[in-house]
Amino acid sequence: MTRSPSILLLAQVDHACGDVIASVTEELIALGVQNVNLVSSLTKKGRPGYLLFVDLPETLLGQVEQVLATELGILGWRILSAEHRKARVREVEQQVRLSLGAEEHVLDVPVKLVETAKGYVPVSIEHEYCRRLRQQLRENHGVEIPLELLKSRIRAAGGRRACPVHRTGSQPERRKH
Repeated sequence: MTRSPSILLLAQVDHACGDVIASVTEELIALGVQNVNLVSSLTKKGRPGYLLFVDLPETLLGQVEQVLATELGILGWRILSAEHRKARVREVEQQVRLSLGAEEHVLDVPVKLVETAKGYVPVSIEHEYCRRLRQQLRENHGVEIPLELLKSRIRAAGGRRACPVHRTGSQPERRKH
């Protein structure tokens, strides 16, 4: 795991419409915050509101506070010390044979591996790759397939389970296209 110090800012939003909140979220992301979460809540007197969580490096605190005050009218917030932990992730390409209709496709599928005490373990198939593949199948082969079904077929064909497991310290290989 890698660690970095960060701040978790917690603010109550109770006087802003969805469009403004969405705009502020985009602005915060553009500033470089690590994450923004908005949770529906019920405030005093049964009023609807939101809890805004912003995970950010301390260097951005002043800029984020200014956005909250000027764009959302928030006059106070909580600052919580936090440690941002992130798993060690490697990306490899796993060759997978996938049958769709009468055609078989051999694909180099990007797979994410996470480091554990026993080595690297496959955890996910790259979402953007699956979106592009679905579009290619639609345009080039006339194949219509829901995205989640495509992902599950890739997993069943070996894109997740048959992915090579690498011991800690070894480097996963990237296959050439």
